[in-house]
Amino acid sequence: MARHNNKKHKKTNRRKRQFFTPKNVIIMVIILAMITVVIGLVFAIYTKPENLVKSKISALATDYYENYLYQEYASTSASSSTEDLAKVMSKYEEYGISPLALRQILLYDYQKNANTITLVQKYCDENRTSIKYFPEPPYSQKSYHIEYSYACDF
Repeated sequence: MARHNNKKHKKTNRRKRQFFTPKNVIIMVIILAMITVVIGLVFAIYTKPENLVKSKISALATDYYENYLYQEYASTSASSSTEDLAKVMSKYEEYGISPLALRQILLYDYQKNANTITLVQKYCDENRTSIKYFPEPPYSQKSYHIEYSYACDF
């Protein structure tokens, strides 16, 4: 009986040894190299200056609308009711709020945006790049869309 178990043990060891044959190692190296190339390409695409700058501008524009511009319109409506705010915001639904120069948005919270300012200034004209907001029903803080007009060198 003991011999029978030893033979079984030897077979499993032989199978383990067969997995690391030169052919299998070469295949694993090729697969690993292909995965590395794909990851590198994906990383290169997402870290292009154009994509990086556009995502930073988008984050700035979102923050500006939700934390400043919307609050300003909400506080200037005739009363604090949502109906009055809806009346004010509905005026801008079709044509949007006047375009804002990127410079205005960059300076909105200078301390918070200091790193982004340097990056954006490197590629974009702050005065010609603009952002236009379009409020949408139900005119809440997060119901809007943005149109960008870029004057950037990518």
